[in-house]
Amino acid sequence: MAVKAEPVAKKEKTDGRKQRSARSRDKIKTSILTLIRAGNYAPRAIDISEHSGLSMRTVFRHIDDMESLLREIAGDMQKELLPRFLQPYTATDWRGQLDENIARRVAVWEDILPVRLSASLCRFQSKFLLEEYQQVLELEGASLRAVLPENITADEACFNSLNEVLGVGCWINMRMDRGLSADAAQAVVRRTVEALIASAG
Repeated sequence: MAVKAEPVAKKEKTDGRKQRSARSRDKIKTSILTLIRAGNYAPRAIDISEHSGLSMRTVFRHIDDMESLLREIAGDMQKELLPRFLQPYTATDWRGQLDENIARRVAVWEDILPVRLSASLCRFQSKFLLEEYQQVLELEGASLRAVLPENITADEACFNSLNEVLGVGCWINMRMDRGLSADAAQAVVRRTVEALIASAG
């Protein structure tokens, strides 16, 4: 029995709806990130609607599946940021590699500061954000452990202290809660790292 072909007009109409939906979704993701970077760390549907120019009905239809939307936004950001974070070191000694690690961390943390702050505020309302936050912590620890010598990684208190001061959470605290400039915060990070390394057994 022959399969009845779908009418061309119907298929084109369906494809058109999918394309419009994809464009709307991209506008919503862009608006969410733009609003967060502007200081609106928990944008409401009405904020997204006004910024994107989309109707409230369209916005609600997409943000009703917020977990999926957050995964797409996080995936887009990872594609942009992970290559910066994981690029090979130019230095061959651990001190040089640690210096590069610090430099790239503070640069990335500063770039994504509003987004990480928003995620921190909202992570307990989202299983995905909790999982993603934990993955960031694991990446921080693994990348640091990879460059430090054994006498420092074996000193659990020293390693944990280094991991904390070099983490995005500490950066958020210094920049947002303490009100330090990016340069001042980086100076604190480097001074603390040097003191901790000097104290390692």
